[in-house]
Amino acid sequence: MNGLYVVHPGWTDLAARLQDLWQGRAPKQSAPPPPSFPLPYLGDEQAGAVLCSDSPNPRDPGAYHALEEAAAVRAGDAGRFWTWAAEPCATWPAGAADPYTGPWNTPTGATVLLVNPVYDPATPYPGAQGLAGELADARLLTLDGYGHTSLLNPSRCVADHESRYFIDGALPPPGAVCRQDTPPFAAPAGREHPPTGRDRGRTTGEPPTGDTGPRA
Repeated sequence: MNGLYVVHPGWTDLAARLQDLWQGRAPKQSAPPPPSFPLPYLGDEQAGAVLCSDSPNPRDPGAYHALEEAAAVRAGDAGRFWTWAAEPCATWPAGAADPYTGPWNTPTGATVLLVNPVYDPATPYPGAQGLAGELADARLLTLDGYGHTSLLNPSRCVADHESRYFIDGALPPPGAVCRQDTPPFAAPAGREHPPTGRDRGRTTGEPPTGDTGPRA
């Protein structure tokens, strides 16, 4: 699942490994370059410490079987994956000292700007739509793209909107939609590639003035 977070080079690398497996070859293993700075401990327990402490989760391990099936109806195998990713919370020994449980619609001093890719494998787009409705005053900027977050999968259009929001307090128009700078499996920057159906007639990374507004 983590291989879907970053479109470049994650998707290309994952596709190559799947192709190797399909053709009966052992996937090529490439050693990542050594980090240039010390890294903190990044074990799986980190995610559990946040997820299990900050959100309500069933304490009965047997409950996750039914949750898995319900999640699969909504999100396929991705739903199954995330259901079992939360199962360690059934026996997690600690909890947040003062978890915030709402209300979520408390008015804020400024409109909250939310950004979410349409095809995010970790934070589904319908969840962002739901959150925008739960908050007292929020604006959802849609990234018509793939991967987890616009930070890991850049869009100049999104970056321009975010800069205007943080510097001037300006919001994108309601229903604004941006697209990813480089779609999955596109040619490297500077090289021509045939336009896809979604690309025809549009310029990659259009600025907000040319890439906003609801889309059919």
